[in-house]
Amino acid sequence: AMASMVDALVHRGPDERGEAALPGCAMGHARLRILDLSTGQQPMADVAHRYWIVFNGEIYNFRELRDELERKGRAFRTSSDTEVVINAYDEWGRGCLDRFRGMFAFALWDTQSKTLFAARDLFGEKPLYYAAGRGGAFLVASELRALLAARLTDRTLDLQSVDAYLALGYVPPERTIWEGVGTLPPAHALTWRDGRVDVAPYWQPSFGRRSITLPEAAEELRAATARAVKRQMIADVPVGAFLSGGLDSSTVVALMQQQSVHPVKTFSVGFGTMINELPYARAVARRYGTEHHEIDLGEIDAPAMARRVAEVYDEPFADTSSIPTFLVAQYARRYVTVVLSGDGGDEMFGGYSRYVALQRSQAIRMATPQWLLLRAGSRLLRDRWGRLAERSQIAGIAARANDLWERNLMMHTVIAAPERRRLRGAANGYDAGAYEPSADVSGLDRAFDFDVRVYLAGDILTKVDRAAMANSLETRAPFLDRDVAELALSLPATLKVSDGERKRVMRAAFEELWPEEIRDRPKHGFGSPVAQWLRGPAMRALVDDAAAPSSRLRRLLPGLSAADLQRGNYASWTLLMLGLWLDAHEVTV
Repeated sequence: AMASMVDALVHRGPDERGEAALPGCAMGHARLRILDLSTGQQPMADVAHRYWIVFNGEIYNFRELRDELERKGRAFRTSSDTEVVINAYDEWGRGCLDRFRGMFAFALWDTQSKTLFAARDLFGEKPLYYAAGRGGAFLVASELRALLAARLTDRTLDLQSVDAYLALGYVPPERTIWEGVGTLPPAHALTWRDGRVDVAPYWQPSFGRRSITLPEAAEELRAATARAVKRQMIADVPVGAFLSGGLDSSTVVALMQQQSVHPVKTFSVGFGTMINELPYARAVARRYGTEHHEIDLGEIDAPAMARRVAEVYDEPFADTSSIPTFLVAQYARRYVTVVLSGDGGDEMFGGYSRYVALQRSQAIRMATPQWLLLRAGSRLLRDRWGRLAERSQIAGIAARANDLWERNLMMHTVIAAPERRRLRGAANGYDAGAYEPSADVSGLDRAFDFDVRVYLAGDILTKVDRAAMANSLETRAPFLDRDVAELALSLPATLKVSDGERKRVMRAAFEELWPEEIRDRPKHGFGSPVAQWLRGPAMRALVDDAAAPSSRLRRLLPGLSAADLQRGNYASWTLLMLGLWLDAHEVTV
C-alpha cells in the first residue's frame, strides 16, 4: 500500500522517493529537492532515531531556529529544514508551530510513545488529508489520490460536499468530497494515539485589534513584507516569480529584485484579445530589469484543458483561473523550481471590488419590494445614470441579508439553495452557518473572515498548489507570511477599504514601487474566458456529453436540464467541471 501511495504523489516530488517501515507505522515520501540537495532525504529521523518525519513545504526561518536549537545542545546531521522541524518538536512540543515561519504539512511519528503528530500551516498553502481505513489503519497523505491508492477506504461521495461545491465552486476547506475522509483544516494540528484522533486549532485569525495610523501601518508593512520576501527566496535551486501585472505580484517582484544581484525570472500569461494583462506585466519587468518570460495562449484547446484540470484536482473545482495557473506553472517549470506569487494580497488587504459594495451597504436597510423598484429603475436608466446600477447592486445585497457576513457569502454563491435543491432533487444541503464568525468580529471584518478562513484555503491556495505541484513547481506566498498576515489582520478595516478605495495601506506602503501604468488600473481576476469558450463550437461536445441522460452528472443531479449547462455563465461552467471530474475519476453514481 505504501508504494502505491508514494507512486500517486510522484508529481509532487519527482527527484527522490523514500519509504520506512517502523514498528506501528509505515512512512513514504516523494521529494522535490529545494534545500539541502544531498542530505535531505525523507522519511527522516532525528539523531536518536526516536522521531521520524515526512514533511512537505518550507520553514523559511529554519536557520535561525537551528542556531537556537544548537545553543540548547541539539545535534544535526543535515542542513535541511526538515531536521529542524523534528528537533523543534522535541524541544517545544506543539509550541514549535508558533515559531515556524513557513508553509507546511507534516506527519511525525514518535516511536517511543507510538503517537502520530501532524500539522498544517496557517492558511492551508500545503494540503493534508486523513482517514480511518479498514483493519484499524490510519492514513495521512498530501493528496486524496494517495489515500485512495492504499485501497483501504471506500469511494462514496459526500452529498453535503457536492452541495457545498455547487454553492461555492469548490469544496470548502473543512470538508472533502468523500465520505469518511477528512482534511486537516489550516492552522490545526492532529494527534493520533491508540486509535484515538484529536484535531484542534493552534492559531486563529484576529481582526482589527489595533489602533494605528495609515502612515504607521504602511511603514510596518514595508518592513515586514521585505523580510518575508527575503526569507522566501532561500533555496538551493532556481527561484522566480509569477507576474500578472497586478499590485500584489508587482510588489513581490519589486522587493525580490531589490534583494537580488541577478535579474529575477518572471512569468506571465495572456489569452490574446480575450484576457490580456501582458502589457502591465511587461511594464513591471521593464522597470526592474527582470528576465521576463511570457506565454500568450491565444486560442488554446479549451476542452482538452478543461479535462486536464479535472484530472489534476482530486475534488471538483470550478475556479476558471485554474487553467492559466496550470499553464503558467508548466511554462515556468522549464526555467525554475520555485516561484513567489502575490497570493493572499487581496484577502489580507481588501483587494476585491465586492468589499466596496459591502462597505457601502453597511448603513442600508431596505425591504425587497423597494429594491425591486430600484432595480427596475436602474435597468431603465442604466445608459444615462451608471451609478444607479451600482446602487441597485448594493441595495440588493442589503435587501436580502442583514449581516455583512451573509452579504459576502451571498456574493460568493454560484448556485443558490433553491436551484441546488432542484438540481439534486433533495432538500438537505450543506450548512453555511458553520463559517459564521464569532460575535466579536464586526463590520467589514466579517466579510474578511470568510475570505481568509474559507475562500483563501478552499479556492485560491488549492488552485495554486494543485496546478503548480502537478508540474513539480513549488509556489510561495510572502503576503501569507505569519508576520505579514498577523499585521494585516490586526489593522482596522478602514485602513484597507474606505470611500471606494481598496488596499489603502498597501498603496501607502508600496505605490512608489509600481510603474505608472498599473497604479490606478482596474482589478482583473486571473481567469479564463469561459463565456467565450462555452459559446464556441469546441466546447459543445463536452456540454452535450455532460447533459446526456446517461451521464454521471445527470445521475448525480437528476434535476439537471440541458439549459443549465448552456447558459454560458459561471454556474454552467461549475456544472460542467463537476461532470468532467466525475468522468475523470470514474466515480460511481
